[in-house]
Amino acid sequence: MAVYTIYSEQELTALLRAGDERAFDQLFRRLYPSLCFFARRYVAMPGVAEEVVQDTLFKLWQRRADFEDYRSVRAFLYISTKNGCRDGADTEQRKMQRDNKWYLQQEQYDADTEEQIIQAEVLMEISQAIGLLPEQCRNIMRMSYEQGMSGKEIAEAMQISVSTVNNQKARGILLLRKMLSAKGLAMLMLLVRG
Repeated sequence: MAVYTIYSEQELTALLRAGDERAFDQLFRRLYPSLCFFARRYVAMPGVAEEVVQDTLFKLWQRRADFEDYRSVRAFLYISTKNGCRDGADTEQRKMQRDNKWYLQQEQYDADTEEQIIQAEVLMEISQAIGLLPEQCRNIMRMSYEQGMSGKEIAEAMQISVSTVNNQKARGILLLRKMLSAKGLAMLMLLVRG
């Protein structure tokens, strides 16, 4: 087993070109610390810097036959490390932006969903309370608030006067005020105004 620490940089490069894994290991040991230090100038997280350097050294091994001398190996490693850090920083930035956007959308979705659940429950409460009203009052309230019919349309459909419709709606609201929760009453008032 040869001792590779005694070889010059040019000799190690020649051995690397020939596919000698021990020569690659020796170059790795010599260059890894300085490449990591260099990479940390571009990325704040040491783990990311080390990962970029390891990827760059792996690319060196894959392209080992392309390098004529040690200078070209060093140039390749530093340029690739710099580019890898920039790409990694851009990727990390895009990932953070995607994550932030997703969290904001999720928060909005959760708020919207919660609001819709509350609204559905309140509307169900109103509908159930309307179901407990006297028959003519119940029919008028359903036609008005559930079907969106105007007072005139209800009067024509039920063959009664518009004033009777208005009186029954007022009576229905009075009765519903006694039956509904605070949320249900607030929703009913919004419906009455709408």
